Amino acid sequence: MPAAVLRSAADLRGGEWFRLHPLTPVLQGGVVLLGLTGAGLAALWETVILRAILVFAGVEEDDEGSGVAFLIADSLLLVFLGAIVVVVVSALVFWFQWRVHLVRMDDDVLEVKKGVIAKSSRRARRDRINTIGVRRPLVPRLLGLAKLDIQAAGSDANVVLAYLPYSVATAVRREILQTPKATDDESEPDPQVVTRELEVSLFRYLASLVVSVETIVFAGGLTVAVIVALTADELAAWLGPIVIAFGYVAYLADRFFRVGNFVIDSIEGDVRVSLGLLSTSVETIPPARIHAVQISQPWPWKILGWWRVDANLASSPGSANKKTPAHTLLLPVATTQEMLRMVELCVPSLREGTSMAQVMTLLRAPHSHWVAEGLEESSLVRASPTARFRIPFSAGVTGSAVMSGVVALRFGRWISRLSLVPLARVQSSSVSQGPWHRALGLSSFALESVEGPVSTRVLGLSAEDARGWWDTVHALTVSAIGDTTTKRRGRRTRA
Repeated sequence: MPAAVLRSAADLRGGEWFRLHPLTPVLQGGVVLLGLTGAGLAALWETVILRAILVFAGVEEDDEGSGVAFLIADSLLLVFLGAIVVVVVSALVFWFQWRVHLVRMDDDVLEVKKGVIAKSSRRARRDRINTIGVRRPLVPRLLGLAKLDIQAAGSDANVVLAYLPYSVATAVRREILQTPKATDDESEPDPQVVTRELEVSLFRYLASLVVSVETIVFAGGLTVAVIVALTADELAAWLGPIVIAFGYVAYLADRFFRVGNFVIDSIEGDVRVSLGLLSTSVETIPPARIHAVQISQPWPWKILGWWRVDANLASSPGSANKKTPAHTLLLPVATTQEMLRMVELCVPSLREGTSMAQVMTLLRAPHSHWVAEGLEESSLVRASPTARFRIPFSAGVTGSAVMSGVVALRFGRWISRLSLVPLARVQSSSVSQGPWHRALGLSSFALESVEGPVSTRVLGLSAEDARGWWDTVHALTVSAIGDTTTKRRGRRTRA
């Protein structure tokens, strides 16, 4: 029986093969087709059409005596025949690609296979799938289509379903994430409760791009370029300021359209991140997938009270999907209250007691005031007084603390940073000592995390304090991982 087009998410329950939307090969190979068409038109323009126009305008003479009319007729005929050949060949290629692009799912795996000459097949175990992102590039979005970026545990273990109607894609996402026992039930699943948590206004986001360190760098470069152009007293020297100004506008436009319309929702304890003005991307991130969270504040934002929140996630798009947003940016710009709410969503253990007040203490107070502000002396370590020779500007705020099962690492003055790593997510920890640190009797302490934008390393600790803090964090990490394993076994036993 030939495979049918997937029109309902419930059809996947039978384990049969289905085809995706018929426009899938056009959307995936359209860029290549447009490039080839453009190259052909450019060659035709240069060799035939442009010459016909010049002869008709009297700029050139018709040496062959064929006449302008014949040149134009030949040009139009060539264009018409070339267009027919391109359309027919492309239609056949796209049809074959669509026929062999299939997807199926059973209780154990999701499998996608495609390719006419070079065939490929990718599988993802359903119990290893971390999350599924819904991506809507501009052209598919206009056509009402979307693709699913299925992120599974492991290196380059992700699977992409592109493209499906948006309503079908969202239903397929729910179907894949359901347990096999749940999918045996023919009834529709209960709708998920979605709570709107945060929304970044376009005006504030654009203002954050303008009031930034990058803008200061661009302004400095533009000032230097203008001074050089004025002193050179040559028209060509103004090319530098024009290029810098154009680059800055392109930078603002890229960030604005790619990250604008930023929305945070919570769905039954998970965090859903939506972003993009033209091409949209939606991804639901369970807190268990978040290995580290970083709160940062560049110095231009200090007066405005704005913060940025990033994360290291357990998995990211594979090598075949480099253009897919990683969603490690959790909040591009936020007020203090919005930042604290985001931290509570991503690190639930910090909701207890005075943990959030301690987070603000670490961000705003020098380490000499941490104990007076409520942090316990036995649960923190601070940079050594001699660290001012290694990190002169940030020595007074550098340190680390443990609170509510989370290791906090504070560092940075130019850009204030606080990294939060749950003890259960710590993969390993280390103490290192470079030549400069060794000369000053200092060491650095670091937590190993998955790849991402969050830095988990502090400098300038005394060698003795770094060694003691390493032992303390190691013991707490082993205890936290043991408690997590016990809870998981208990849940399996009750199940």
